[in-house]
Amino acid sequence: MPAAMNRLLLPRRAGVVLLLASGLLAQAVRYELRIADVEDHTAEVRATFPAAGKDALELFLPVWSPGFYRVQDYCKDVVTFAASGDGKALDVVQPRKNRWRITTNGATAITATYSLHCTRASVTENQIANDFAVFCGPATFVGEVGAAPRAHEVHVALPDGWRDVATALSPLAGGDGRTFTAPDYDRLLDAPIVLGTVATTAFDVLGSRHEWAQFGATGDFDTAAVVKMLQPVTAEVCRTFGDVPFAHYVFLAGFRRSNGGLEHLGSTLVTVRAAQRPDDPAFRSFLAHEYTHAFNVKRLRPVGLGPFDYENPPATPSLWIAEGLTTWFGDLALARAGAIGTDEWLTLVSSHVRALQGSPGRKRQTLADASLAVWQSSTSGVGGDPRTTVSYYVKGPVVGFVLEARLRAANGGSHGLDEVMRRAYAAWSGTTGFTPEQFEAIAAEVAGSDQRAFFDAVLRSTTELDYAEALAWFGLEFASADAETPPDRRWQLRVRGDASAEQRDHLRALLARSPDVPPRK
Repeated sequence: MPAAMNRLLLPRRAGVVLLLASGLLAQAVRYELRIADVEDHTAEVRATFPAAGKDALELFLPVWSPGFYRVQDYCKDVVTFAASGDGKALDVVQPRKNRWRITTNGATAITATYSLHCTRASVTENQIANDFAVFCGPATFVGEVGAAPRAHEVHVALPDGWRDVATALSPLAGGDGRTFTAPDYDRLLDAPIVLGTVATTAFDVLGSRHEWAQFGATGDFDTAAVVKMLQPVTAEVCRTFGDVPFAHYVFLAGFRRSNGGLEHLGSTLVTVRAAQRPDDPAFRSFLAHEYTHAFNVKRLRPVGLGPFDYENPPATPSLWIAEGLTTWFGDLALARAGAIGTDEWLTLVSSHVRALQGSPGRKRQTLADASLAVWQSSTSGVGGDPRTTVSYYVKGPVVGFVLEARLRAANGGSHGLDEVMRRAYAAWSGTTGFTPEQFEAIAAEVAGSDQRAFFDAVLRSTTELDYAEALAWFGLEFASADAETPPDRRWQLRVRGDASAEQRDHLRALLARSPDVPPRK
């Protein structure tokens, strides 16, 4: 099968084994994951690490998942833990709740064996159901404290009645069809694995294989409609950033009792309802947001979000870029690709403005502080006290709206926020990341003028956002917000009836298809 293919048909066999094993690289870490009991939702993991020359090995489970800004107690689901080397049992002590220190007794390799209880239908935790299983890396695979980067490989065997595997991990070239590779621990943790009955539909995006891989109680969900929508939208996101960064990408769509989605380098794990209408603009916005994250956050990222320290949550004031601007560009991609009309796009933007203006916390907490305090004040940016906090998911895209107009007005309409992101992506989408000062400097370059006062006001103060420039540039207005207006229609943006031809051109330019990029070969 092609190397880009994520869905494999595998021979039946009792139990599930995810084997990180390599005969090619002796220093590769090796794991085996077996579903011990489907009804009891129990998995057993065997993790083998090179140990030559080491008196002891200290292993850990992460305490958070990149992209989900909340400390999580993954080790609560570790039921048993033991270790062996050269066929003999080894002593294990637990210096921390999420760490296990193993005395090697001179063994060249040690194997840690532990069992996991997998009952949580979450995009960051593990679940074993009757006809599928979801394994999220941080909740599954122990790592070695202080280890240098090294290869990992995943071998999969399925129990009777289970047939499919969906993951963004790459199949091992020349392998047995059941082995996937990861160049390091970060990449291993960044690729959820779904096993069981998975229905996969593939589509091409500028030469890159993309897949919609759905599992669970799908009911009468219109898969064809969502794939038809995703193809042009994902292509538009690639054009926005000027890159097609992957040979393959997979939407892992779980029809189960869960919530939300989580982004990864080559995939996203999302929750879908069987009754979900694919033409719902909010649903389309959700999928576009998660896909845009493959560029903004997973590649272009603030310095605080990498390299990853899985035991110490990072702090950054720039989640308004990581999350808020991801929403802004995801929604723009929908309009530019024709997945939604102009009025529907204005309704999406209006929903963020309405939520912001209805939040008393916008007068109490700055946008930068909302990012820095995320670990203490909300569940990954959601559910904070609206009286004292503001969400970067809400204010971030609204800042995108006013910043977009500010940049275009400053340079006569030649460039907007797209150009800021393309320049930032070209400069910092590798291993470096950007600082707030660097991002703001690129915005100033695109504007052709100093923007420090603007960023101080919108990011580092609780000053009310000024919409006048954006309304004037795009020829928009807010519908009536008096007491007689239903709450869900207040702060509703619409094109002014007397908008000039120039203003209408500005809006058309914003919603126009992005320039082509060379297809991936």
